[in-house]
Amino acid sequence: MRAKTATQCVIIFFLLSLAAPVFGALTVTDDLGRQLRLSRTARRVLSMSPAATEIICALGAESALAAVTTEDEYFHGIIGVPVAGPPGVPDETKLKKYRPDLIILDPALATQAALTTLTNWAPVLVLGSGGPLTAAESRVETLGVLLGRKKEAAAVLNESRELLATVALKTAKVEKRLAVIRLHGQNGRLYVAGAGSWSNLLVELAGGSAPIGLPSGQMVELSPALLSDLNPDLMFACGRDHKSIDRVLSSGSFKKIPAVKNSRLRYFPCALTDRAAAHVGYFAAWLASTMYPVDFGKPENLVHPQGILQERELKLDQLPFVTRARVVYARQSDFVQKSLLIDLAAPLSVISTSDGPLDGVKVIGNCSSPPMVWDIQHQGGWEADLEARYKLLGLDQKSSALMFTGADMDNLAVKTVTESSMTVTALVTAGAESNAVRTSRDVGAYVQPGTINIIVLTSRSLSEAGAARALITITEAKTAALWDLGIRSSQTPLTNPATGTGTDSIIVVSGGGRGQPIDYTGGHAKIGELIASAVHGAVTEALAKGNGKAPGRNLLIRLRERGLYHDELFTGPAADLLTKIPGWADQVALVLLDSPAAGFTQNALALDDALIMQQADDLTTFRSQSLEVASQIAQTKVTALFDLAAPSLPPALKLALDSVGTGLALKKPN
Repeated sequence: MRAKTATQCVIIFFLLSLAAPVFGALTVTDDLGRQLRLSRTARRVLSMSPAATEIICALGAESALAAVTTEDEYFHGIIGVPVAGPPGVPDETKLKKYRPDLIILDPALATQAALTTLTNWAPVLVLGSGGPLTAAESRVETLGVLLGRKKEAAAVLNESRELLATVALKTAKVEKRLAVIRLHGQNGRLYVAGAGSWSNLLVELAGGSAPIGLPSGQMVELSPALLSDLNPDLMFACGRDHKSIDRVLSSGSFKKIPAVKNSRLRYFPCALTDRAAAHVGYFAAWLASTMYPVDFGKPENLVHPQGILQERELKLDQLPFVTRARVVYARQSDFVQKSLLIDLAAPLSVISTSDGPLDGVKVIGNCSSPPMVWDIQHQGGWEADLEARYKLLGLDQKSSALMFTGADMDNLAVKTVTESSMTVTALVTAGAESNAVRTSRDVGAYVQPGTINIIVLTSRSLSEAGAARALITITEAKTAALWDLGIRSSQTPLTNPATGTGTDSIIVVSGGGRGQPIDYTGGHAKIGELIASAVHGAVTEALAKGNGKAPGRNLLIRLRERGLYHDELFTGPAADLLTKIPGWADQVALVLLDSPAAGFTQNALALDDALIMQQADDLTTFRSQSLEVASQIAQTKVTALFDLAAPSLPPALKLALDSVGTGLALKKPN
């Protein structure tokens, strides 16, 4: 046999180095104590557990997801990932369609029959969403092993542990521990979790006192008397429950209880309140700062040195007046805050919607603050926090133009377009979950943070008039992006698309670029076209990164954006015809997810908007189509619809949902 050449040896070594982490034996233990062994890292994961999906996204392993559930809409990493249906045991059709090499189930679904059936298709990992903390950390480590992401898993755990350690150090300085309860709302009733629940463990991790004396391992109905006895200093809940909880608390004897009268109730994203997964430290820190904003904000209670931790460079090479651009990570008020800073080669004039026209500007930027400091900032006063941020970043307030946001700067979108020797760059952060408004229809009541901040820079010099006119072009492009994405008003989501967030800010540099200053930057000019294109693209990308808003979102998500959940849609006079059928909610979800009824209902959403805008005025054809859709679902001819959907729904949507419900109510069981 001839000796291998040096080149062959290098190739063999390279291939073996690639194969080693992929094909090495991987052994883990799941939440049921079952040992699972894979011969290689998982590449096609069918995740029927939202907690597992969250962890996979946190590990940066979204590309391994073959499909997720209808409850997974919080993380932008799953944009474009197929949706298999509600959390449950996948059937043979889905197994054939998604061809998983790993199936993840919640423990509540992992019956022996299900495990026996599914293991014929692929290994099954059982991962839940409950505590203790060690269970949450174990899940991160387990998926890190199975996905070949051990380093990423360690980084996720380190970040969470550092936040928990910070909370522990800060709450040790608090004189009085607050009594805190987690509320659950269901069917017009309130519940509180018993001893040993994940909710109570979260309270303790955040430095609060959880209720004592309640039964272990069960939900306890919360009567006015029990709430009065518990006398919480703070209550918190999943945002989805706010309507049902507010309705109960605003009625009867609940109204007189101090915790209710004094508005001691806060809502948080359900993905944080309900999952012992990858973001335990993040949420514990947010909850703790909500509980103790005054104590957390006192300078004498700081537990970490304040200062710049690291910087991430950005390239803006095509802009002659920019010398440097970077995102600065700095610790302020014991938590990491992030700032986009753009240094200018010489002092320039800018126009800012926050500060008006400014001269002699050397630095422009966009500063984000995490939820952990929002209440601290409000307690200490905006001016004091502003002064502290400038000092921390080493900036002169007189020569700086900054914007501020609650959106994460890691979700910054940068879009550059070039044509006819002109370049425009838009740098955008965006959040539109809680503060989106329809200008001219919504009221001017300030709500929780949610802001679209836009910086526009051009390679051509702009006059003051050109920079001012650009504000109109930028606003039009932003609103076009919101409408193209179907973003809804937070105040009136059922009836109105959003035009902005109510706290949006823009900065445009005038001067600085090449050539004679341009006076006109409207849509008829090439520079206006480029500005609009850059802004539209950057806003679209930023909303996908920050809120998971992307074209092609499925119907269930679009309904949730209107405050509608598939298991709460049917409250009409005849709703019992549907809601008494076993498994009806899952059937509704599947029909709205993947059937002709899905497209029909999407059309209803558009038709209702047209009716409100007086661009349509007749439902005759749509009404006849609703009978056809009901007949398709029922697999028999339907001549009249039951009154199933909530009466308060817009007319076209109510017709569409009545057709879905009627079809399911009349469909014969298989």
